[in-house]
Amino acid sequence: MALRLSRRMIDRAALLDARPAPGGPSALKRWFVGEEHHLSELRRLLTTFGYLVANQGAVALIGLLYWMVVTHLFRATYVGLAAAAASTAVLLAAVGALGIPLLLLAEIESLQSAERRVFFTTGTAIASFVVLLLAVGTVALSPWLGPSLHVIGSNPVSALLFVVGSVATMAGLSLDGAAVGLHRGAAQLWRGVLSSVFKLACVGLLVLVSVRTANGLILAWAATSVLAFFICIPMLRLEQSRSGEGTLTHRQALVRRYGTLSLQHHVLNLSISSVFYTIPLMATLLVTPREVAYFSAAFLLGSALMVFPYLLALSLFAERSGDPALLQRNVRRTLPLGLALTGLLIVIVEVGAPYALHLFGAAYAAHGTTALRLLILVGPAYVIKDHYVSIRRAQHRMAHAATIMSIGTVAEVSGAAVLGVLWGLNGICLGWVVAASCEALFLLVPVLQVLHRAPDDPSPAADVAH
Repeated sequence: MALRLSRRMIDRAALLDARPAPGGPSALKRWFVGEEHHLSELRRLLTTFGYLVANQGAVALIGLLYWMVVTHLFRATYVGLAAAAASTAVLLAAVGALGIPLLLLAEIESLQSAERRVFFTTGTAIASFVVLLLAVGTVALSPWLGPSLHVIGSNPVSALLFVVGSVATMAGLSLDGAAVGLHRGAAQLWRGVLSSVFKLACVGLLVLVSVRTANGLILAWAATSVLAFFICIPMLRLEQSRSGEGTLTHRQALVRRYGTLSLQHHVLNLSISSVFYTIPLMATLLVTPREVAYFSAAFLLGSALMVFPYLLALSLFAERSGDPALLQRNVRRTLPLGLALTGLLIVIVEVGAPYALHLFGAAYAAHGTTALRLLILVGPAYVIKDHYVSIRRAQHRMAHAATIMSIGTVAEVSGAAVLGVLWGLNGICLGWVVAASCEALFLLVPVLQVLHRAPDDPSPAADVAH
């Protein structure tokens, strides 16, 4: 232990005392890039990051335009009800997915071409049926699930549209998983873009025929989700199944073969991402539909900004290639960049929050500014959290990561719920920030151990704190 500590101190001193030779790299460049032959790694990392940003950015910009339109042309109560329906549907899809979108992403390319169609349709049908049951159950229990869902469930039209939209949301996630797994990302991109464009066009049509109601907005969301799904299925280019492969017996065999693996994906994914579904649901349950609209606008802007540090951490996982030394070099690159980018975003939002929310209207700026300023403060915690998850994936310690993330999610949701009951909309945001920041302090230890481990350590995961 003493020898290892001494070696690290010597390495650190050498780094600090380094002087750039004529034409040679500086100490900062050596830390960030490493040796000259590592420059290609950095270029590949940033290229992956750039592609992900472009993919997400197109959908985010169209979604922002949609929100600018509806918040100016529809009452805040109606916007809040439509947002509550969509966010609840996303939560139901996350719970009912059973890991099938991730299973499609991971396994569909390994199958024979003629078997992929039945693999996709079987998985999509199972997940969609589960979400159908959950949506019907949500409508049945809506009188006890907060004011927004109570209004949706008490109206037969909005209830039916909510169920249809929930199933379409699940089907879209399955299509996205298959598209990425088959390296046909255009299908995923086009599904998101078409859904957003069609929804915006549908809202324009509603305004022209003077139908400015909550049911109209929920119809626009549900119908366009269904339409975009069926338009984009051919983009997967799935071959027709051979005779006998589409039978019920063969589908049951696929379920038995992949069922356990799918559920393992499901547990890990829920433990990581469920907080982004449950925090909006918390707003749906605890505050009025009008306040849900204000929260949704703030959450939309905060999430859109924080997606960039998240994609940077995702690039880290995509480029780690199972190499511990490469993992360390990439963490040294992405963690400082992520924290610096988040710090810059926090400064921008703290100053510009009221001006940004004015895009949705004066009422949103008046009632949502504090919420947005609080929500953006969760950024540094999630830079650390996302890096922790990427590191654990790279170290093949997903079960351990799922356990830690599940505990963290419970803590974050509990914090939002407790302060939400006490202080309403702003309490939800503050509770989430406080709980996530406390979680990040715990996760920072294993992240820093990877960051500062000597490159020649023989077992990079052996002494990482549990």
